[in-house]
Amino acid sequence: MADINTVIGFSEENKKLIQNKLSDKNFKYSDWSNDDLKEIRKVIRDFYRNLTQKCTYCQRDISLQSASNCHVEHIIAKSLSPLKFIFEPKNLCVICADCNEIKKNKEVENHVTKRKSMTNYPRSSNAFLIYHPHFDNYDEHIYKCDDIYIDLSTKGSFTIHICKLNNRIHKYGFEPSMLNKSELFDLFNSIMSEENYTKQEILMKKLRKYFISLK
Repeated sequence: MADINTVIGFSEENKKLIQNKLSDKNFKYSDWSNDDLKEIRKVIRDFYRNLTQKCTYCQRDISLQSASNCHVEHIIAKSLSPLKFIFEPKNLCVICADCNEIKKNKEVENHVTKRKSMTNYPRSSNAFLIYHPHFDNYDEHIYKCDDIYIDLSTKGSFTIHICKLNNRIHKYGFEPSMLNKSELFDLFNSIMSEENYTKQEILMKKLRKYFISLK
């Protein structure tokens, strides 16, 4: 089952504004930040953050009041998609400031050459290279242990890569590029679940030894 099973429903007033925007030949994706769309941005942000309360990609907490660490995410970037996808409910979610800055307008779809001629938003998970909260279950693609992310699928690996999810793991003494190995799942899990400090240190030494052997 997908992580997001309910999409936002816009009010009649908001629908009218959206229609006016899409009918305006001068409307462009960069107008998303204009003041006249502030209320729609707020409605979208409030809906999805109340629904998930976490960043879609890194699963860390987002701001529950402020917009500073709760950004409206366009899964297919605004600059890369038909204008109407800017308001497409299934193209929307919320993410933290870090993921917003890192992902930006990176490609996330399969068959991107067909995108500009698309009339309907993709309807299945297979259309996307990245984890998509409206079609996918996060736990089937990524295993998160504190600040460590382990890929469980090709889509999970791509999501970790495109959002640089392992950019905080330097404190464990190794580099993010070394973590694309699902066979380390059990070892990471043991480290994160071990409450005895001495035993955790032993496991960490084993992990470091493993990575040294790869050099």
